[in-house]
Amino acid sequence: MSKRPLIAVLAVTALLVGACSSRGTTEGATSSTTPTTAAAADNASFGTLENLCGPGDATIDAAQNAGATDVINVGTATDKGFQVVPGLNIEMEDAAKAFIAWCNEQGGVKGLPLNLVELDAAYFNVPAMMEQACDEVFSMVGGGVVLDDQEFPRFNECGMIDIAGYSVTTTKAMSSGMVQPLPNPSNAKPTGWLRWAAENRPEDVKRTAVMYGGVASIETVAKQDIETMEKVGGYEIVATPVYNPAGESNWAPFAQQLKDANVTLLDFVGQPANLVNLLRAMDEIGYRPNTIIQQSNFYDEVLTEGAGGLADGILVRTFYTPFEDRNANPAMERYLSNMEKYNPNGKIAGLGLQATSAYLLFVTAANKCAESNGGLLERECVLDAARTITEWDGGGIHAPSNPASNRPADCEMLLEIKGGEFTRLFPARGSSDDNSGGGGGWHCRDNNVVELTGDYGDVNAGVDPNR
Repeated sequence: MSKRPLIAVLAVTALLVGACSSRGTTEGATSSTTPTTAAAADNASFGTLENLCGPGDATIDAAQNAGATDVINVGTATDKGFQVVPGLNIEMEDAAKAFIAWCNEQGGVKGLPLNLVELDAAYFNVPAMMEQACDEVFSMVGGGVVLDDQEFPRFNECGMIDIAGYSVTTTKAMSSGMVQPLPNPSNAKPTGWLRWAAENRPEDVKRTAVMYGGVASIETVAKQDIETMEKVGGYEIVATPVYNPAGESNWAPFAQQLKDANVTLLDFVGQPANLVNLLRAMDEIGYRPNTIIQQSNFYDEVLTEGAGGLADGILVRTFYTPFEDRNANPAMERYLSNMEKYNPNGKIAGLGLQATSAYLLFVTAANKCAESNGGLLERECVLDAARTITEWDGGGIHAPSNPASNRPADCEMLLEIKGGEFTRLFPARGSSDDNSGGGGGWHCRDNNVVELTGDYGDVNAGVDPNR
């Protein structure tokens, strides 16, 4: 199974078939499969989630849906048009295309097919993207853009809602019109990966470096990591090198700086391709930190293929089921088989899983709304329904979470690169550390999430007091 590059959160850290009714299909929209009234039973579930999509008689508020009454216009936002990194976040749109085709084949959302509107912020064009969303979609679903604070105030002015794939800035993460399947608030962070290192590599954490790209959003993540390390305890930060996030012509000085500081644990904040170049530079001077531990966007073959054997030993935390668990996890099998069937040329990567979970959450909330609102879908009704969902794992595609709380998950997993492959390090399946219930393969800790007190951006700019 090829996992194509996940460069998706450059500044942080992530449809094919047929035709639907022409009503509601807008410029930039991609048509989707016309729903059928029946589908094979073995194609109707997504992991543990059943009866998500199917025939019915739901209606929708046309004024909130670009005038359309026979489809649900949904918009997935990406930065795919960014010229510096073409295709940025495209895996989210690709996952949306596969999910929509699968759902519509079942019958749509209570009989209403989903219709995808492609929202491209191209990194710097967020205001224009937001205007398009306000004009053309009922809801934003399963997307994410790097400069997401620029969605406001327009997002609230037009009454938009978002079941987001991810958020970056504090403004977006704390906004009132959004729910995430795996919340990422700016003032609370999970600690499992850092606690594991402190418990299992206690000497290494005493000489830690947090290295990050020199733009505000990457710096914010680095500062959040540092404060989280302080909360965990045992970490001593001895270096905080700042590099050019677009790449350096010479990484040797950075490798030497880490060596001179006798860094034994490295947290590299940014994207995998830059870490590959740093690994090569460190290898040239015969130095390497004992422990390199990374955020989940480094679960990417850019790292394993680009660095070769130099990547071995790197640790990567994740909240999502590994692709390698396909045979043991029906939700992962569904995601991958949907991609193979409905979007075989689409990009498969971690942010595609985040987008898929967001679509699953949107459909679940839409069903709840229709059932409680006389069959009528309205934005605030769907948003309110999403806010009632307190237990969520995307059918088994990721660790258990509580979308309603806007709090990070308590459960995590650590992967280690061995022989160029990502392998499970912690917890071992079936061990006492595999404690999420049902052998899900996640380690959950009491008080895993810590409160942060640093200033990480405007928490009020995305808040609508009327919501």
